Amino acid sequence: MKRPVLALAALISSAALSQGAELWEWILRPAETRYAIYGGDLSEMHAPTRNDVHVAFYVRGRAAKDMFNAMDPDRKSECGIEDGARVRQKENVACRYRPSDGYECDFGFDLRSGKSIGGSIC
Repeated sequence: MKRPVLALAALISSAALSQGAELWEWILRPAETRYAIYGGDLSEMHAPTRNDVHVAFYVRGRAAKDMFNAMDPDRKSECGIEDGARVRQKENVACRYRPSDGYECDFGFDLRSGKSIGGSIC
């Protein structure tokens, strides 16, 4: 008696999971991205050196919109962004939506340590 009950439970669980799971596929998509390699920090940049080198990435367009949408909730901006603008930030990844510019995100890395750093001052 236990076997048929377990088989039925497994079948029902499998059916329930297959109905609730959304199909997802790993796809690399093109992105509008720019970067800058620099030394110092974002408020006082200088030419990179062997022991002081960072990279800042600036992502725009569809990739930035996808990143923005994945980062709830909005927060208030300290940078005086225009009316209708929205900001989302998690640790060192910042994304913004501005009606005049669309979606944009920035982040960076210390290339000596590999640690995540911000990609903009705001």
